[in-house]
Amino acid sequence: MIYPNKHISVEDSIIYKMLAILEAKEGYEMNIHDLFSKTKKKFNNADEFILSLDVLYVLDMIEVDFETEIIRYVKRDKL
Repeated sequence: MIYPNKHISVEDSIIYKMLAILEAKEGYEMNIHDLFSKTKKKFNNADEFILSLDVLYVLDMIEVDFETEIIRYVKRDKL
């Protein structure tokens, strides 16, 4: 489910679906409910959305503030 293999197509993998979260950003930060509303057509259910957030967090691409329910996109310096 996380990565494509012979049973899971690229479009059904979490690695592919998390791109929708990265492309949906309107700025540096976004409310998690607004982000889900904006991207829910890309996911089969909320579990896939949460798993995508988990993978992005582990990859240090987002930060999550659970008190304010804000997701911050991590800015990276270009090499």
